[in-house]
Amino acid sequence: MKKKSPLKQDIKMLGSLLGDTIKTQVGQEFFDKLENIRLLSKRARKKDDEAADKELKDLIRGLSNEELKNLVRAFGQFLNLANLAEAHHFMSDMKDYEEGALTKHLTKLTQIIPELLANGRSKQEIIDTIAGMNIELVMTAHPTEVKRRTWLHKHAQINTLLDQKENYRMTPSEQKDNINRIAVLITSLWESDEIRRVRPTPFEEAKWGLAIIEDTVWDAVPRFMLELDAIVESFTGKKLPTWAAPIKFASWMGGDRDGNPNVTHETTEQVCLRNRWTASELYYKEINKAIQRISETDCSDELRAIVGDVHEPYRVFLRPFRARFLETKKWTQAQLEGKSYEPQLPLMEDINEFLDALHICHRSLVECSGKDLADASVLKIIRRASCFGLNILKLDVRQESTRHSDVINAITEHLELGSYDEWDEAKKQEFLVRELKSKRPLLPRDIQFDADCQEVVDTVKTIAKQPEEALGAYVISMSRAASDVLAVHLLQKECGVKKPLRVAPLFETLEDLENSGDIMDTLFGIDWYKEASHGSQEVMIGYSDSGKDAGKLAASWAQYTAQEALHQVSEKHGIKLTLFHGRGGSVGRGGGPVEHALMSQPPGTVDGRMRVTEQGEVLQAKYSTIDVACHNLLLYVTAVLQATLAKPPVPKPEWRELMDKMSVISCDAYRDIVRGRENFVKYFRQVTPEQELGRLHIGSRPAKRKKSGGIESLRAIPWIFAWTQIRLMLPSWLGVGEALKVALDDDKHDMLQEMIQDWPFFYFLMDMIDMVLVKTDHRVAKYYDEILADDDVKELGLELRGKLKQTIMTAQQVVAGLSTQEERVALRASIKVRNPYADTLNYLQGECMRRLYKENQDGDPVLEDAVMATIAGIAAAMKNTG
Repeated sequence: MKKKSPLKQDIKMLGSLLGDTIKTQVGQEFFDKLENIRLLSKRARKKDDEAADKELKDLIRGLSNEELKNLVRAFGQFLNLANLAEAHHFMSDMKDYEEGALTKHLTKLTQIIPELLANGRSKQEIIDTIAGMNIELVMTAHPTEVKRRTWLHKHAQINTLLDQKENYRMTPSEQKDNINRIAVLITSLWESDEIRRVRPTPFEEAKWGLAIIEDTVWDAVPRFMLELDAIVESFTGKKLPTWAAPIKFASWMGGDRDGNPNVTHETTEQVCLRNRWTASELYYKEINKAIQRISETDCSDELRAIVGDVHEPYRVFLRPFRARFLETKKWTQAQLEGKSYEPQLPLMEDINEFLDALHICHRSLVECSGKDLADASVLKIIRRASCFGLNILKLDVRQESTRHSDVINAITEHLELGSYDEWDEAKKQEFLVRELKSKRPLLPRDIQFDADCQEVVDTVKTIAKQPEEALGAYVISMSRAASDVLAVHLLQKECGVKKPLRVAPLFETLEDLENSGDIMDTLFGIDWYKEASHGSQEVMIGYSDSGKDAGKLAASWAQYTAQEALHQVSEKHGIKLTLFHGRGGSVGRGGGPVEHALMSQPPGTVDGRMRVTEQGEVLQAKYSTIDVACHNLLLYVTAVLQATLAKPPVPKPEWRELMDKMSVISCDAYRDIVRGRENFVKYFRQVTPEQELGRLHIGSRPAKRKKSGGIESLRAIPWIFAWTQIRLMLPSWLGVGEALKVALDDDKHDMLQEMIQDWPFFYFLMDMIDMVLVKTDHRVAKYYDEILADDDVKELGLELRGKLKQTIMTAQQVVAGLSTQEERVALRASIKVRNPYADTLNYLQGECMRRLYKENQDGDPVLEDAVMATIAGIAAAMKNTG
């Protein structure tokens, strides 16, 4: 008999322990029902057995509300445990325990560097490119992580026990103890509430982001740099300079107020203080460790000149910094509590002062005691300080463009200059530039703003009070004109911001992406603005809202061509451009493997620097353990190095022509359904759990930007989340089939294959669409229609499922040219294993919704809890949410 793989053994073990828990907590009779349902679902799926499928649905229809809830919990928890085992073994397969280092994922870097050298890149060029990289990963509070933090902690503990089980030579009693400890955690999970009962505040979200840094990333960064150093040295003979910090972190948690009334200027100030408090605490501990470790009495002349003739020069040198970090922590604590505190020592306010001191210490240890001690004692602190600064996470501020124009309009009307909102763009620019150049203040002291305008002004005044290191960019969502950018600069000037935040326009609808190059060309053509930009500009590309606006294919092409236009305009004006990619976890929001995503960008647009959002469940997936975090940080460096020095090809004119045509067809087909069908919104709200998503409390933001309104007011996350739940995945493929069919009918099959083989952008696009289509299931989607949709919208559901089938058939003719990658095979195998569990959860969800809305059981707490739990379970089955 074929021996089970370690992964299958662990999944079986975890499932068995969960089963034991369910028998004990709920009873043998319920467990027998659960097993019967599980086997029916497997039979229905494996053999396409319609009789088994009908029996399964009928059995679910006959369950009590309490049984529904427990079944949902059982299937959901099993899928979460299976995911945990898969993630564990993914990293385990990448480890070489004899060498004690991660290997397989490093192979990509160890392959790319020799390829670059063989293609004429010099060793020094590779060192300089990696050392000079500016990759900023921006944590956001976008609500796509459905698991509660207590669950995440318990999952992390189980992961540690799986690691110990695999890595250590245990005695039989130790093995038994290990399994018992896992069993206790699984029982604890079963007895814990998986549903968030209270919506988190923005401040709590920010604390959650800091916890990710403290739990894993703080230790992952120096290890990642150590591994990166080793690889670079093995190919070039040199290590990276000690000042190198290719990756840094930033955050939107507590700064992103776009459509979130819960984020106020007080929130932003509190989060900045909390970031500073956390940094002071962490650095205090690290310096304390260094002081305890370094007892050497010999030091360099450079250090001796600072400390004088003392016995333990390093300790004498470092103690004042330890004391100042402690004093900074006390001061920030008092500020957080609203108390007064007079610092007894200068606060730590300049990261360069700290880094200069650390480098003096490191140089002295290298000179007198050797590099090993210097690196072990001080280099880790240098790596952290270079990455995290004095605030751990620089906080971006994001606000919607009209909120700024409302403030300017209130000022012009108060001064009787007319209505700013009614001026044309040329007049707005003329006014803004004139006021930016003026030395007199514009903001009247006696003006009375409404609450919304006052909040914008108070936010900018809060920015003025923060240390320079505390904040990052000011991002303007829904940027539509040059005046949107100039308005924010003017508000910073009028509110006393001494060193203005860089202002990053966010272009997110199809129209705005198409106009982005012209808008930035206009801005760079303004002498005042070009001088104020100091030769650099950040522009954010929106993936979520452009996809919601135009569909996946049209949005992807618009994002590509917008980046091309922005790059050309920046080069024309001599501006160094940094593109900020607002990617989500799902395909419909720009998700996908980072190495493929970056190589699919237009040539020249990466150039060693980039910003990208890390959102929701992606944060947990990428930074759940130190090993996983190291893996992902190395992937980013690898991808940016490749995209910078091995630039992707320029698309051929005929490829561009075909993409232009397919984009129009795809967009029209997408909008014909989403905007053109009178009953589309009704259908969407009846068959998906869109309304339930707002009750999940998975983030501080409301599900809608506005309380009223239809699809246009719905955020991109719940829009995609809802369609993912019913396995229709509509936003990620709608319109694609029509576009590909026209291309095939025009005899472009060979050209499409050529584009897949030779153009990373098109390969990545089709790879992601193929992945989404594999996850869809028209049979499941039909079930929701049958039990939830009114008769007048069922025809639309039938049409959409027909379009899905046609898209799958058409896409298969095109994706045949995709290489059979290991990941693609693994994905299909994983989905095949999960389908029976996902099917059951979908049937359970549909039945819960039917009882709530068709049998007037709305308000039943057991049913409401059950449907909430199905959302988390299906998200686990799909491995993504929004």
